[in-house]
Amino acid sequence: MDTPELGVIGLTCNVVGVFFLANSIRFRDQRKALEDVLGVGGRSLLKVRDTALNNMQVIIGFLFLTTGFLLQVVARWDRQWTTLIFCAGIILFACAVYAIGAYSSRRAFKKLLREFFQSQPWSFTDDMELTKEIGEALGVPHGKDMTVEAYAHRVRQALGVQHQPKPGTPADRARRIALPGR
Repeated sequence: MDTPELGVIGLTCNVVGVFFLANSIRFRDQRKALEDVLGVGGRSLLKVRDTALNNMQVIIGFLFLTTGFLLQVVARWDRQWTTLIFCAGIILFACAVYAIGAYSSRRAFKKLLREFFQSQPWSFTDDMELTKEIGEALGVPHGKDMTVEAYAHRVRQALGVQHQPKPGTPADRARRIALPGR
């Protein structure tokens, strides 16, 4: 069942889909993205303004690409069961690759969190919602009877962060005195 019209329509859908996806792609350094989310980086509304447009373009792009590829498959499919079995195998393989990628990205995210918080002073008790998100990402359990300080301490431990002395303490003053040029 070779239908060239469906193939051409499918390829046209692919071109439109690629255009939308290319328009939506934002290349950002992961460390910069983490700094932006946590409020350490520079602030700008330009990034926020384009978020809805980028999301819409991604959805439209994938819809056009998927439609285009499915039309090409229908145009070329010879109605053989072996072809269907091979396609199912490819889909299962893609699912396995996705699962491995999801696991790897979670590990990389945890590593980025640890690197960031080990290099930046951060008060985990000031924003408990964010601290809970960080704790959940790291698998730190929290109970209803747990204090804010206790949970923040567990999150710091999971990140490998030492407790930061508060500014103005004798340890902080001694550290400032020891710095050259002051």
